[in-house]
Amino acid sequence: MDAALVHFVRSLVYWGLLAFVVIAALGQLGIQTASFVAIIGAAGLAIGLALQGSLSNFASGVLLLVFKPFKAGDFVEAAGTAGSIEKIQIFTTELVTPDNKQIIIPNSAITGGTITNYSA
Repeated sequence: MDAALVHFVRSLVYWGLLAFVVIAALGQLGIQTASFVAIIGAAGLAIGLALQGSLSNFASGVLLLVFKPFKAGDFVEAAGTAGSIEKIQIFTTELVTPDNKQIIIPNSAITGGTITNYSA
């Protein structure tokens, strides 16, 4: 498993379980939790709509980490740019071009187009 993916999933599970435990504890104390759950759901929807582009990059990053069409060090052409993969992150991928320029590409642009891996 990729270290970035493991760290992200661990963090996501931690915060999800923390919210669940807090709501369950409040329910055990006799506090009505239906309104808390509704507020969390509405906030999640609002945040999801506000961060739609970022969530697209996030989902594409997860797909890149899971399906691995390339790895660090591969020479690829993606999103109209050719270069060696330096880092694959959750939201972006960093390339270094042959003339030593660092290019940062959003992951949704990579998965939305053709990927040519010359190192494969």
